[in-house]
Amino acid sequence: MARENRSWGDTRIQGALAYLHHEVGRGTIVDVLREAGLGPSPERRKGTDWNTFLTTHWDSIAATDFFTVEV
Repeated sequence: MARENRSWGDTRIQGALAYLHHEVGRGTIVDVLREAGLGPSPERRKGTDWNTFLTTHWDSIAATDFFTVEV
């Protein structure tokens, strides 16, 4: 979740997991993110590279390809 939604903090991830009926503490989420090499949300937000951007928005990019008009 943290890789796909770089702006989500620990509390937002906890809320999303609670919506899916998974009760996980914030401290556990912080530990898991730290072990995975992911920092806090402000640091994750800064590091978006071009490949991640394209992968995240692929559906929108493919959909807009059909809106070409011959002039």
